[in-house]
Amino acid sequence: MLLDQGAQLAIYDPMVPESQVREKLDAGKDGSYVVCADAVTAAVDAQAIVVLTPWPEFRSANWHIVFDMMGRPARVFDGHNVLDRQLLEHIGFVVTTVGVRNGVV
Repeated sequence: MLLDQGAQLAIYDPMVPESQVREKLDAGKDGSYVVCADAVTAAVDAQAIVVLTPWPEFRSANWHIVFDMMGRPARVFDGHNVLDRQLLEHIGFVVTTVGVRNGVV
């Protein structure tokens, strides 16, 4: 798990309450993660964003603002192939999609 490797996580899921996120994570790791109120807050100074849910909010996010908030290189890992890869790459993101080889599903 990333927390076991010393990662600092900013977590956001529009459908999961903060209490449930905290319940699932090791209580001893508290302080290594923060639960954020929105995706842009979670992106501040981040090295990477990992999209693990297909919620429409992620498709319609203002990725220009998200990019401006992140460190460089700004990376996006799209675990559901729900994001517009061409748009993200045009903005400047380094994009990795799961289950896609050379842009073909």
